[in-house]
Amino acid sequence: MRRIKAIKQNKGEKRASRSLTKYVLFILAGVLAVSSILMTVETATSSVEVSNLRQKEAELSMEKRNLENTLVRSLSMSDLEEKGNELGFAKPSSVVFVSNSEEPVAKLP
Repeated sequence: MRRIKAIKQNKGEKRASRSLTKYVLFILAGVLAVSSILMTVETATSSVEVSNLRQKEAELSMEKRNLENTLVRSLSMSDLEEKGNELGFAKPSSVVFVSNSEEPVAKLP
């Protein structure tokens, strides 16, 4: 009789052990499923951010090229000469040098 009770008690412990194992496995599977979903959402969000940053990079690169072209055009010699003529500057026809002056132009204190 004791043996039968021991066998029944042993079977009950195995069932409890199996049900506990099942719960642990279900919980583990649930955690893995939730983490998989969260990682998918995070990846999608990151890819949208990367796409926006690449678009911004292209816009800034285009703006940089435009600014460089404008700078090159504004610093070209012919444009500078043209702007100088518009402002009233011209090449002198003769150059006058002042020399042999007795007094210095600026006196030291």
